Amino acid sequence: MKIGIAGPITLGLIDFDFKGAKVPQTYSFPLIANLVNALVKRGHQVVVFTTSDEIDEAICFKNEKITICIAKSESHPGRNFFRPVRRNLKALMQQYPTDIINAHWSYEFAWAAIDSGIPTVVTVRDHATTILKYQMIPYRAVRWIMNLIVLTKAKYLTTNSSYLKELLTKKQQEKAVVISNFYTTGLERHFLDSATKGNYIVSINNGFDRRKNVESGLMAFAVIRKKFPTLKYHLLGAFMETGSDAFQYAKKNNLLEGVEFIGYKPFAELLEEIKHAKLLLHTSREESFGNVVLEAMVVGTPVVGGKNSGNIPFLLLHGKAGEICDIDDPDDIAKSASKILNDEKYEAQLRDTAHKYAVENFSEESILTAYINQYKRVLENEK
Repeated sequence: MKIGIAGPITLGLIDFDFKGAKVPQTYSFPLIANLVNALVKRGHQVVVFTTSDEIDEAICFKNEKITICIAKSESHPGRNFFRPVRRNLKALMQQYPTDIINAHWSYEFAWAAIDSGIPTVVTVRDHATTILKYQMIPYRAVRWIMNLIVLTKAKYLTTNSSYLKELLTKKQQEKAVVISNFYTTGLERHFLDSATKGNYIVSINNGFDRRKNVESGLMAFAVIRKKFPTLKYHLLGAFMETGSDAFQYAKKNNLLEGVEFIGYKPFAELLEEIKHAKLLLHTSREESFGNVVLEAMVVGTPVVGGKNSGNIPFLLLHGKAGEICDIDDPDDIAKSASKILNDEKYEAQLRDTAHKYAVENFSEESILTAYINQYKRVLENEK
């Protein structure tokens, strides 16, 4: 098949030689790059459709297996429901036609793909209503409207978890199948047992907002550190650097002790941080899937997550593959973390159960098979 993949993507992770060409910055998302690489490994041709605000006109890179098409984005695109961006994407999709397009997220990429006339599978990766609840700003209201339009227009949907599918309307659920996120095959070789761990716990967050709930993690660590005074807390991700809002919050509330505000790091460095941590503290109030939690499970780092945080309790087998707690209660978070830090036998039990569950359910091979079968079903229906 010749498959179009549309969405934000980390271009540097695609197995593609740009031969020294200047490549514009795009909004990054590693999983989509991993999907492209996995499809190519299985003999498919792939055309990537993404956007950048660093270019004045569309630019494409091509080899015999992969074509990368970058459409011009713009500042403040929400003012007109991303109309120019959608128009630019649609033009590229029609200029570089594919058998099918898999558009990720139910916003501008999916809208453009549907309007291109090419059979389209929309992969829903978040719940616009839930995000709007946590971020009551005009931009999120625009995204909510776009999501409604896309989910109405789309004929074929996938969601990355059963939790997310159940949040769709009955009509939308009838068009949807669940295809979970996956981890890349090479991730399994990074598995570490507790003997090789560092003396720190870690959180990965991209943003300091109500949904990410970084504050609870900082308050919980202050409680944890009373029992483990030499333990460190590493905060990574966008807006987690020294001087950020997260840092200012910790400073204002006397929560800086033992905390290292590391900020953004490339995926390879993030992975090193996760696999050497004693545990991953994930205090997000809602996740449609939980990629960083899955990655921790694969590499052998126990997880503390929220018992009501979207897909997280399902991913952690309701406490069998990780500790789940009330992530709005710092004392309850600290209790769950301390349970792991205090008991090597319990830590090993969680680690091994989580690893086994991840390998059996979220491997690249099994999830890619599901994607390819869905593409084939859609193309058969569209004959």
